[in-house]
Amino acid sequence: ELVGYVKQASDQHKTIRMTGSGHAHSDVAVSEEFLLTPKRLSAPLVLDRSRLKTPDNPLMVRVQSGMRIRELNQYLDGLDLALENLGGFDGQTIAGVAMTATHGSGLGYGPIASQILSLQMVGEGGVMLQIEPSNGITNPETFPGTLEEAPDIPVRLIQDDDIFNAATVSVGSMGIVYSVTLRTDHKFWLREVRTFAKWNDIKAPGGFLDRVVHGQPVDDGDVQPDYYEIQYNPYPIQGDQSVLITRRYKSYEKLVTVGERGQAGTEALSGLITVVEKPLAWLLNHYPQLAPPLIEQALHSQEDPGYNNISYKIFNIGVVNYTDAMAIEVGVDLQQTVDVVERAFAIADEFRQQGIVHSAPASIRFVKASDAMIAMQQGRPTMMLEIIIVKGVNNYMDLLRTYEQKLMEEFGARPHWGLDVKVLQGESWPPQIYPRWEDWKQIYRQFNSQGTFDGRFTDRLGISMRQAQP
Repeated sequence: ELVGYVKQASDQHKTIRMTGSGHAHSDVAVSEEFLLTPKRLSAPLVLDRSRLKTPDNPLMVRVQSGMRIRELNQYLDGLDLALENLGGFDGQTIAGVAMTATHGSGLGYGPIASQILSLQMVGEGGVMLQIEPSNGITNPETFPGTLEEAPDIPVRLIQDDDIFNAATVSVGSMGIVYSVTLRTDHKFWLREVRTFAKWNDIKAPGGFLDRVVHGQPVDDGDVQPDYYEIQYNPYPIQGDQSVLITRRYKSYEKLVTVGERGQAGTEALSGLITVVEKPLAWLLNHYPQLAPPLIEQALHSQEDPGYNNISYKIFNIGVVNYTDAMAIEVGVDLQQTVDVVERAFAIADEFRQQGIVHSAPASIRFVKASDAMIAMQQGRPTMMLEIIIVKGVNNYMDLLRTYEQKLMEEFGARPHWGLDVKVLQGESWPPQIYPRWEDWKQIYRQFNSQGTFDGRFTDRLGISMRQAQP
């Protein structure tokens, strides 16, 4: 059916795109003509190991592109496997997180797309393509040139580094992904430790953030966290911003889960926030001076000397994901971390003086450099800054757009494709912030030569192929 729909769109000179789960609030998935939902592309698939160079590798798994992360976690758990890193939400599809360079945190790990070894994608004309790096997992000599589930569907194998690095993060603009083969890890547990600190202390020489930025061990001793991130209060309390440092330590030995995460009642409080978001917006609109102490309490409530659970339950930040909120996220060079965050402090203060305030802590996460040409993490170890605001707070969109615009202009920040509030407009900015933008665009034009995969996203950036043709 997927092959047929793409062929039909191509034959009729229509556009076609696929949504993920609809979690991203940007316009990246939208087409005005054919728009597909991946709900029926959500099954695990057989990996034909006779096609592989290393058929006995137990850590490779193949699934359809529309499988949500939560179902993928359950499936892998049943195989005693796990994804090596995850973001804080599990409702997105595996293709959706890959196509937008969504990520977790910890400089040992790239965006989730970096766990893709091979992807099968339906291109223009309904042609099934299998795209891998030059030294890909598939053995060309044993590759039969057909789809595993449907031998009547021919598959063209492409093993090319540039094409692979253009396709894995392509925002759905080079074709519609049918399946991905993933590199996984053995099942593991995490011990999460959350500690309260002050900004000036962690950025000082030898402080936690200073060590992260300079590639030094963040803890004294031999045991180091595999994953780490920081939340902060945008407003100073007694002259300094408060921060909450999260460290996560990996264990392949089962860890016993005892008690609940954070301070007593934290999970109930998080659930309450999703219910009272509109009264909270009203409160902050009428009493903006309450924002700093409310955010401070939100940080304190998460302090925890140690909480254990299976990996994917630790990565997931919980019911607060379902708050009716908006967010922006930008990626900058790791070395810019302190300057960018302190510029964000200034922006928050400027808006607070106008009565426009934050409703939640901001967060900074750390991601290994990526080879994907238009990943926010392309070519450099990256700090990702995320700002979240409950909908209904006065002028919250102005605040989010200002963050994105100012940080892009002043630091070359790269907006998250799924969270961009349409600040990226036209063709002028992408090549300034993505060194390989022109390389990506050349490959994109090759795979979208008729404009089959144009959409609002490509229209907004001025790269739609149909509008470029006479």
